[in-house]
Amino acid sequence: MIGLFRIKSISNIVCLVAIAALGIVFAPWEVEAKSYQWKISQGIAEDHPAAARCKQFAKLLEEKSKNRIKMNYFPSGALGDWMEQIEANRMGTLEFGLNAGSTSYDPRTNLIFMPYLFATWDEARAGIGSKGWLTPIFDELYSSIGLKVLGIYLNAWDGMAFTKRVDKVVKVPVDFKGIKMRVPPIRIFEVYIPTLGFISTPIPYSETFTALQTGIVDARSACPAVEAYVMRDALNYWVATRDAFEYWFLTINKKLWDGLSAEDHKLLTEAADIVMNDQALAAEKDEVDFKKKLEAAGVKVHEVAKEEWETSAKVVREKAWPKIQEELLGSVLMDKVKKHATKISK
Repeated sequence: MIGLFRIKSISNIVCLVAIAALGIVFAPWEVEAKSYQWKISQGIAEDHPAAARCKQFAKLLEEKSKNRIKMNYFPSGALGDWMEQIEANRMGTLEFGLNAGSTSYDPRTNLIFMPYLFATWDEARAGIGSKGWLTPIFDELYSSIGLKVLGIYLNAWDGMAFTKRVDKVVKVPVDFKGIKMRVPPIRIFEVYIPTLGFISTPIPYSETFTALQTGIVDARSACPAVEAYVMRDALNYWVATRDAFEYWFLTINKKLWDGLSAEDHKLLTEAADIVMNDQALAAEKDEVDFKKKLEAAGVKVHEVAKEEWETSAKVVREKAWPKIQEELLGSVLMDKVKKHATKISK
């Protein structure tokens, strides 16, 4: 009886060890293999490249997860405008969003439109991606409002568009004085545009075309080539000033992100890097294409030489950057900006 008891005890121990071993082998797999059904959307027009990037991201995730992660893309407007989508993304009713950045939640997010930070496409591209210096900064800012930044979407360089009321081509501050310039109702533009010599007039985007036509303003800032093309009937020429860059963000709800496995974090990050890198290259090509379309439509396109860019940059960095630091970004963030800003010739 004692021998039989010992055999049974040994058998029980072996079974327990086997079960524990199976648990060690299979428990992580069960977590990694969890399936998801998520929503992704963007709040701009459906023919905007952001729509294609949402679909590309969704397809990549499905492929890389072997259909474990399913993404449903909702067209522009289906889930509200871009601000409503940001709010839904924060609350978690929309898991993923690809939208323009908002400065409503934290004044430091005005960094989205930091003037005269970069001068070239390569410099702009170096800041994005999971290894870019801008990504952790924006991720920290957005984490405070419930969002995780997976990627920075390079939308377009800003330029300045002028009506026929500006009868000569202007590129540097000495020529800007007295020109009534539309600016978005965003604080950073209201700070730096006047330092260039313009008469700054904040006007919402929806009212800008009429303001240009009726003479309320002579020109508009924060104007990528694509937007100049949209408003071409009111314009005479467009200058590629590259005074600011427009960043958008691919975001996931922060609580959702925090509950995912390390493997899913890696999968999402890699997919985001691919999509954002593709967009960063395509955006440069899109700008070239829209410049050609502007010229074909009778709107002259003018480039800014390095010396002309630096002339404006020196003025803004001397006069506007201190106020931007004091009022919006703070010294810690501004120090990071200065470290990575394009160097200006002495």
